[in-house]
Amino acid sequence: MRIGHTFIGILACSFLASCTQPLGHGEIDWDHGARRARVLEVLSPQAAEAEARDCAPAGWNWQAGHAYARVRYRVVRLHRNTVATLPEGLALQPGDEVELWPENCGEHRLARVERRLSAPAQDR
Repeated sequence: MRIGHTFIGILACSFLASCTQPLGHGEIDWDHGARRARVLEVLSPQAAEAEARDCAPAGWNWQAGHAYARVRYRVVRLHRNTVATLPEGLALQPGDEVELWPENCGEHRLARVERRLSAPAQDR
């Protein structure tokens, strides 16, 4: 009986330890607020402005060489869609997984994609 309780205790500790960091730890800077996201679509500056105008800093130039994408990421159990700026020269397609730094509309900071993590499965 005591061995069974010990085994269950070890199993429970192993399970809880596996939940301490999101899957893919080490690949994304989780500790500083980054998230794993999936690109839904690449947006024109006009479409990005229409969706994210309220989060942008005052005087943000939507046409100034920025590229934008609509991405989906998880916050606990909820999925959120947001518009994010893309790094210069990074061409993304729908389905790409990226490292995302979420927006903070209270501070007028747009979400930004830091880098691509993987391409869609059919392109591999």
